[in-house]
Parts: sequence; structure tokens; C-alpha cells
Amino acid sequence: MVEGYPGFIIIVVLALGVPLAFLRPFAAFLFATFLITAADTAMFNKTRTAMLGPFLNLADTCVLLALMALFFEKFRTKEPFRLPQVVALMFFVLGLAGAQSLWRFGFTHNTMGAIRYAVEVPVAYFLGANFVTSTARAKKLIATLLCGAVAAAVQHILFVATVWRSKGLSMDTYNLMRTITFWAGCMSSTFLVSGIFWRMPAGTMKKGLCVAAALLFLATLFLNQTRSLWIATAGAIPVLMLVLNRGDWMKISLRLAVGGVAIVLFLTALCQYLMPGLNISRLGGHRIATLLSVDAMASSTSDRQKAFRIEMRDWLDGTMVLGRGLSFFQVYEEGTSRDPSRKVAFAHLGYVTYLSQLGIIGLLVYGLYLPLGVFRNGLWLWHHAEPPVLCYLGLLGIASIVCLSIMFLMSSQFLGLGSFAPGVLYGAVWAAVRWHRTELLSAAVPDYGVNEELCRTDAASQNWIGSNEQVL
Repeated sequence: MVEGYPGFIIIVVLALGVPLAFLRPFAAFLFATFLITAADTAMFNKTRTAMLGPFLNLADTCVLLALMALFFEKFRTKEPFRLPQVVALMFFVLGLAGAQSLWRFGFTHNTMGAIRYAVEVPVAYFLGANFVTSTARAKKLIATLLCGAVAAAVQHILFVATVWRSKGLSMDTYNLMRTITFWAGCMSSTFLVSGIFWRMPAGTMKKGLCVAAALLFLATLFLNQTRSLWIATAGAIPVLMLVLNRGDWMKISLRLAVGGVAIVLFLTALCQYLMPGLNISRLGGHRIATLLSVDAMASSTSDRQKAFRIEMRDWLDGTMVLGRGLSFFQVYEEGTSRDPSRKVAFAHLGYVTYLSQLGIIGLLVYGLYLPLGVFRNGLWLWHHAEPPVLCYLGLLGIASIVCLSIMFLMSSQFLGLGSFAPGVLYGAVWAAVRWHRTELLSAAVPDYGVNEELCRTDAASQNWIGSNEQVL
């Protein structure tokens, strides 16, 4: 029935998840979310069963399990499905792009794979928007995402140490231990950035756990060796300092300074124990040098430059409004050369990928409407939510979308793998704004000025937040 160990894991997940989805739907949803967040993205998508072959992998299993849990949840509570407007727009754009892909390339595994990966974000957004219906559930989701990101960080560090030791790498070949498959949807950077602006918990043990998680996130971020991720994480900090209206800039700067010293000491001790001989200063210096040297920068960005020219050419030659369709596995070849170094795969320029594959409409939906909606919803929670957990949920959503919006200038986008966790987070932020705003308005008393202001701001934001949903 199954092909080896990976197929057995799929059967185990189904055996555990299906009864859980029937008995405790929200717990099953958290179970699936944790697995996808903590996973090695590439390996999850390489698992197969003998019966279904390429049409079911471990990532698919987790998504299907979450959808099944949502069905049982709504069946039991008799509540309608909530469809945020942004999800409807994403499905509309992807439907047009998917139809073009099927028309051009046919019903192939690669075509269906591109469609499957592209729908992960709107499906995750839809799940988060329908499952997170209370403050208690929001708290459990945050804890699940945090545990998943920690698990991914630990796996990544152990993976790097194993590769470094088993393959006998040196400082001339350290780049061979680089992988981006444990990035957990950028949740490591998201929790790091949000932690800078959030107060530490009161208990000593909780403080210690938060510091330990932060050090793990800093380590996995550094060992990832992805410059775009470094830039996105660092660039998100001043953006949040401006938009959150925090006056304690000195405190934040002190946290950054202390964090910088801590990461140097922690990485030095970690590398000496797990990766003896790895020079972290040389590793970081080499990657940073490519950003400071004009020649090195030109060499390291040559693939992106070629990808920009090719994808823009295809966009101009095709349907500029609707794009050329989804083609995740398509590899371009510049000119007639058969030199592999001249082959360029898409996805290194997120916004250009949106434009090329989804057209102007897709770029507006994915590059403008989605991030602005998440940002505005998160900011509303940050300023108006009363439970601290909802304030932090808003902060987490802002940190995530700012990090990814910066990163998408240089690499990645929401059409590929590994974006389930941020999608669920954005759906939860949307849901929390919807029901928490209703709670505050129903309890508003005219004598309190803060509630009068809330009523005024709510009326002004009604078109953005309140009406942007459909009931199914």
C-alpha cells in the first residue's frame, strides 16, 4: 500500500488526524498547522503513497485534514462558512491563471502541482478565518505557530551540523550545507521582530523560554545564509518602529544591541560544539560582502537579472492583464545556449512573478490588496484590542506581512511552497478583527470617549474590514 517510510508517515497522520478531526476539529486543525510549520518543506512534498502516487503527499495530507476538520466544525456548530473578500479575489485570479496553465501545458503533474502550491495561501487564510473564533483559540494558534517555528529551527540546526560533519565540509565548501526548506513560512523572523516590540512575560521561567526561542530563531536565520531573509528581518524593524507609534526607541535599541551580542556568543558556542571548524564571522562576512561589493553583487544577482528580463518579456508578449498562467516548475533558458548556468527558474523576484504569471490583476491582489488588508487589520488589533493576546496577534500579523513584503522584492512569493503558516495567521487576524470589533461595539457606552472614538473609526473602516466577507 505504501512506498517506504514516507508513505507510512502519511498513513499514521491520517490514522491520528481523521478521528481527531471528527471528535475535536480545532485540535486537528492545530495538529495539521503544527506539522506543516515544523516541516522540512521539500521533504513533506516528496512523500508519496503507492496507491495515490504523485497526487498525495504529506503536505497535502495536512491541508486535507484541516479542511476535513473545518467541515466537521461547521456541521456541529451549524455556523456558516466565512469567505473573506481577499480569499475570493485570490481564488478568482488563480482560477484564471490555472485555466491558462491547463490550456497551454495540459493536465500534467507539473501543471497540477503549480496549481496545488498556489492555492495553499488562500486555503490557509480561509481556514484561519473560520477556525479562530475566540481569544482562547487565538492564543492556542499563536502557541502552535511558535512551537512549530521552534521545532523547525531545531531541525535546521541539527541538519546543518549533520551535513557539516558527515560530508567533511570546510570553509571553502560551507555553502553546501545551506537550505531554505526549514524556514517555516518566515515565522522565525516574524517572532523575532514581534518580540522586540512586545514586553517580556513576568515569570522567570517564561522569560528564559522566550530568550531560548529567540536564540534558536537567530541561529536558524543566520545559518540559513539567505541574504534576502536577513534584509527582510532587519528592514522590518524600522518599519514597525514607525507604524506602531512606540515611544521607547531607546529600549528597543538596547534590545537590539543586547540581542546582537547574544547571537554572537550563542553562535560561537553552538558552532564550536556542533560544527567545529565553522567560522561564523567568515560565513556572515562573505554573504554580506556580496551586498557591499559592486562586482560581487552583480555576480550574485545575475540569475535575478536574467529572470527579470525573461519574465518581463513573457509578460509583455502575453496577456498583460491576466498574465501567462501558473508554471511553478517551468525553467527558462535564455537564448539557445545549452549551458545549465544560463537556465533561470522563476520565483526569485516575487512581484515580477506575480506580474508575469498572474498579470496586472494578480499583482494588485497579491502585491497590494492582500498585504495592505493584513497590515490594516493587524494595526486595528494593535490599537483597539483589549485582550493582550489579540494585540500580540495583530503585532504578529504586521511583522509577518512586512517581513515577507520586503523579502518578495528579492525572492519568493505566495505562489510556491511553505506559506501555509502565514496564511493561517492572516486569516486569524481577519477573524479577530471581525468578532472582536463586534464585541466592543455591542458593549460601547456613549459616556466613554474611547468607545465613541472606536465607533467613529469603525464606521470609517467598514468598507475595509466589516463588509469584506461572504457567508457560504
